[in-house]
Amino acid sequence: MTRRHRLGAVGVAVLLCAGVATGAPPVESDAAWSDAEQASGSVSTLRVASPGAVRCANQGLLQQAVVTWSPPPDDATILGYQWSLDGGARSPTLPSSTRSVTVSGGLLQLGTFEFRLYAIGPGGWEAEATNRPRVSIVSLAGLGVLASCA
Repeated sequence: MTRRHRLGAVGVAVLLCAGVATGAPPVESDAAWSDAEQASGSVSTLRVASPGAVRCANQGLLQQAVVTWSPPPDDATILGYQWSLDGGARSPTLPSSTRSVTVSGGLLQLGTFEFRLYAIGPGGWEAEATNRPRVSIVSLAGLGVLASCA
């Protein structure tokens, strides 16, 4: 056999192998196995308790509304508090030891609003106080902006 015939034979063999390798479609099969496994774990829940009674009282000659609250029955999970008027922009988080906020005339809002208090717990969980005292913010000519409990 000459060199030319050997190269031809190798070429034919390669083509036949390629045809066999790509010509047959894959055969579908079901594979199954079983093995007894056991796993265990635990799930725990976290409940962030609502702040206690929220009250509003007027204070000072140029009125300011002072809103006070009591801590939840079990405040161990409370990281801090936030508040808002009518659910608008919230205050920065106050320390968990905070028990009052003074709403003064420095706010840019006028009208009567619900004071909303939120207890912040671990992981960002929160609970809103169930009662919402109303705070009025009014502008009086010559006296500035005053806040009072409604």
